[in-house]
Amino acid sequence: NPFARECEVVLYDLRGHGRSERPPTGYTVEDSVADLVGLLDALGIDRPVHLVGNSYGGVVALGMAVAHPDRVAGIALIEAHFAVEGWGHHMAGSLALAAFGLAEDDVGQWLEEQGGRKLNKMARNAEALIYETTMLDDLEAVQPLPRDALAGLRCPVLAFYGEHSDLLDRARDLDDLVPDCDLRILPGCTHSVLMEATAELKATLLPWIHGRPVPPYPAAPETLLLAEAPAPDGPYGGLGDGDA
Repeated sequence: NPFARECEVVLYDLRGHGRSERPPTGYTVEDSVADLVGLLDALGIDRPVHLVGNSYGGVVALGMAVAHPDRVAGIALIEAHFAVEGWGHHMAGSLALAAFGLAEDDVGQWLEEQGGRKLNKMARNAEALIYETTMLDDLEAVQPLPRDALAGLRCPVLAFYGEHSDLLDRARDLDDLVPDCDLRILPGCTHSVLMEATAELKATLLPWIHGRPVPPYPAAPETLLLAEAPAPDGPYGGLGDGDA
């Protein structure tokens, strides 16, 4: 992995995902940011880090930069929803619709046939999150990030969005609001940028990170954190195969 060879990389599963525990509560953006702070503290990482977040992972990265600006050196967003008014309701509705579909007996079989056991396992994990935790209620309660907070971000932001993504308007809002935002719209891509443009992401991210050394430790390797996106949004939270 070129990232692991050139950077100190931490790839982690959000609560309720992958090998992380699935507590019944605690799925707000603030909870996710607190989890990230706790992870950094537990690992003894006290210098600023570069954050890479796919979809909801990007929301967490933005929340971290707003709440703890001194701990973030830069953010790379990949098809990130960012919490504007109505975002939580929209996300909760999408998850509820997915849960309805998963309730059909033939969905699991179809997933098995189309994507193999890993995709089916992810779908079932999403189902458990929806029915066994407060995730839907927590998302409904999400407050939008204040526009002045986004406008006040001190760290550079690199943002990737697909040309045919339904988040393209949000991408342009982000580009307008954030002072140091480099927006890349990828031709022919949808929301599944990680699968559709993996090579381009890899080729762009490393030079971007190396061009922004972590202050005040220019001689230290950059630390790169990649957060898995909540299912069923997609299996890829970082640039790996989705199983951290």
